[in-house]
Amino acid sequence: MPLYFFPRDRDFWLYHFSAVAVGLMASITIAVVWGFMVRLQVYTSLAWIPFYTLAVLVLRWLYKRRGGDSVPIARLIAIVVLYSAVAGMAIGACVTAVVAPMFLKAISAKYKALKIPVIPSELILSKFMDEAPKSQLFVAVWGFIYISVSSSRRIKNAELFNLRLQNNLKEAQLSSLSNQLNPHFLFNSLNNIRFMIHEDAQRADAMITSFSEILRYSLESSRREKVSLRHEVDIITKYLAIVKTQLEERLDFALRIAPGLDDVLMPPMVLQMLVENAVKHGLDQLQGGGKLTVDARQQGQCLQLDVCNDIPNAQAAVPGCTGIGLLNIEQRLHLLYGGAATWNAAHAGAVFRVGITLPLERAA
Repeated sequence: MPLYFFPRDRDFWLYHFSAVAVGLMASITIAVVWGFMVRLQVYTSLAWIPFYTLAVLVLRWLYKRRGGDSVPIARLIAIVVLYSAVAGMAIGACVTAVVAPMFLKAISAKYKALKIPVIPSELILSKFMDEAPKSQLFVAVWGFIYISVSSSRRIKNAELFNLRLQNNLKEAQLSSLSNQLNPHFLFNSLNNIRFMIHEDAQRADAMITSFSEILRYSLESSRREKVSLRHEVDIITKYLAIVKTQLEERLDFALRIAPGLDDVLMPPMVLQMLVENAVKHGLDQLQGGGKLTVDARQQGQCLQLDVCNDIPNAQAAVPGCTGIGLLNIEQRLHLLYGGAATWNAAHAGAVFRVGITLPLERAA
């Protein structure tokens, strides 16, 4: 971004000249109250404004040009104090030079009326000593305010940038996790459809339709943080319809959804992954098949989801055999809800249960 000596920001000029106007009014008010050469004071203040503005613009330009944001605060304070001292004397000298003719004329007339000797050099020095410290103070105050505002904006912009990065990272993580449809299911589904085409074309057509809807849902879920429970249940029903082609009577499925929960929101693909995990690590390992149960109910202001499935007795003694799906779900719940959502997995004999508790949210 190019650096301009004269800022392009309208707010900068608005704030700057508003402050200058307040200072000008205060100076004129004091002169009126004291009754001391009001016209000269107005003339001096008007002459002071452009020199003061030029001085602070130089300070701003140096701050931007030299990377003042990266300078330690103690050194920055010293630089501002030193610059304001030099700028204050320069402004005082310029203003004194501009107003000297009018100043000397007014003072000389007043001193002659009072029969006081007039020494021009002393009057000019007195005027300079009046303008220089005041200018130094105003430049220093302006510099500290400008640095403070610039630092505050920089910190705020950095925080916003970090928030955007975190949000983009969160979206990327959610998208990646949502798209982890198990290749095992994909390959098995395609093989089952291939065999079914020769045995029952109508059933194969229904399987292809269900399979395509599952794939579409998986892809679309990367663009949505939450879906309704009704949509998730519909997908696992289609998923199990395909799985049943392979397991046939070995799959005993029960779905229990409490009334009034159809529009409750939850992360997409969560139930699907739990059911897929149950089939792959449980029922698929049982020669005689087993039972799979999905329960959804409301508990206070929470949605309680439970998925239970039979597992081989040998696997019941190995708590770690739960698959990557549960790790995926845990990461997504943490990204979406923080500590507001909980999950647990446990064995009870030859039954494996996963329970998930989510804050109760409904679709608008």
